[in-house]
Amino acid sequence: MTGNPEVPDWVRVVAESLTYYELRDYPRLIEASKRGLILDSQDSFQHYLLGVGYEGVGDLQQAISEYKKASEISSGFDLAAVALAHADSVLGEKAEAGKILRDLEHKETSASPYTMATVYALLGENNKALEFLEKACSGKSLDITLFLQTDFALDTLRSDPRFQSLLRRIGVKT
Repeated sequence: MTGNPEVPDWVRVVAESLTYYELRDYPRLIEASKRGLILDSQDSFQHYLLGVGYEGVGDLQQAISEYKKASEISSGFDLAAVALAHADSVLGEKAEAGKILRDLEHKETSASPYTMATVYALLGENNKALEFLEKACSGKSLDITLFLQTDFALDTLRSDPRFQSLLRRIGVKT
């Protein structure tokens, strides 16, 4: 990686990874996240993004492995846990996915409104999911600006007019 020597490599890698995440360019997200992990193999966020990349290209086993690493390294990275539940669900491991989501649901007081929205979306409780997205929006949650457009967990909400309205209100083009 070359560029401005005043910008640390890890900052460039995170920016690159987030760009590919937002673009849903999963092969490049995998490449960028792997570069990030070369710089810091214990970076839970890069493990999470690598998992998203693998899930995006259809390699659910690798995705699950990365989501588990992200969760273990960070002692319970909630977004990684939600992503793990999503990947388990796609693989047909509904009981395991349900257990993860129920654990997060019980943790509601410490989980962010955005995370709770993803939990409820995965449970098929769209009204509650949208209620928590509204809370995240009104609380100016950083994770809503980072993940709202691309998070797999919210795909079932994307056609809902309330979700589209939320996107417009925060300035995201639909």
